[in-house]
Amino acid sequence: MKAFFFRQTSGKQQWWAYLTTFFLVISGMLGFGNMPLLLFMSMKGFTAEQLNVMTPADYEAVLGTNLFFTFNLVPFMIGFGMLLIAFKFVHYRPIRSYFTSRKVFDFKRFLTGFALTGLMMGILFVIGFVQGAENLVWNYEPEAFFTLFLICLFIVPLQTGFEELMFRGYLLQLFGRATSRGIVVIVFNGLLFGMLHSFNPEVTALGWFAMVFYVMAGIFASFITLMDDGIELSWGFHTVNNFFGILLVTNKWQVFHTDALFLDTSKPAVGWDMFVTLFICYPLLVLAFAKIYKWAGWKQRLLGS
Repeated sequence: MKAFFFRQTSGKQQWWAYLTTFFLVISGMLGFGNMPLLLFMSMKGFTAEQLNVMTPADYEAVLGTNLFFTFNLVPFMIGFGMLLIAFKFVHYRPIRSYFTSRKVFDFKRFLTGFALTGLMMGILFVIGFVQGAENLVWNYEPEAFFTLFLICLFIVPLQTGFEELMFRGYLLQLFGRATSRGIVVIVFNGLLFGMLHSFNPEVTALGWFAMVFYVMAGIFASFITLMDDGIELSWGFHTVNNFFGILLVTNKWQVFHTDALFLDTSKPAVGWDMFVTLFICYPLLVLAFAKIYKWAGWKQRLLGS
């Protein structure tokens, strides 16, 4: 049983189509991603020379946390849109075919991935809170938090959607055309996902284990995408993971500093929860998804026929 993402043959599959898509996405994100921020800052009276020497902390001080956070999400929104344009007008493929093998996008699957992952992360948070409450400072400000909640509700899914669509929707199909061995595609996809996040400040703060964590998260998301023939579960998983890091607990050293409910004042360290996530939560989620959706053909999908 060959995975759906390995069986896509419609539309333009030539090398130039992939090259054009990558060019559109990268040029769009780099060329237009920062334009709203720079335009806004220029309207506030800042010159190009001043903007060139400003640090992210300087921008945040001027704009406020929520507005600066929103501007940081703009490149992902543009990347998401560029992918949809490329699917339709470069590859001449139905946009849906990069999301799922089903006739329509299965929002119930998305919500299942979101809910089950959120439940496990919630349990880990409660345990961690009981053990180290002294390091968590109540950071709730009603207006700022409500604004942040709206950002998460309407914009963050586009950020996670871009990463899932690019890695688990687009690249997974591209790699799948080169080999029928799903395990090879999954591992390679996870390594690329880790490389994408190698510039995040968490890697500097936590060391090599942060890279391992990102790679394993990428492997997990690729695995459930391959087995479920769609990115619905992985998109839900990715979205709630980011929601927790944006809405619930923030700190001064992670990639996104937000007006979350709690501020973690502890020093950067690899905690027990990261090991539990990798070696207990991820396997339990796989078992739960496999049971709910009756996954079959494991050997053929992972090792090839």
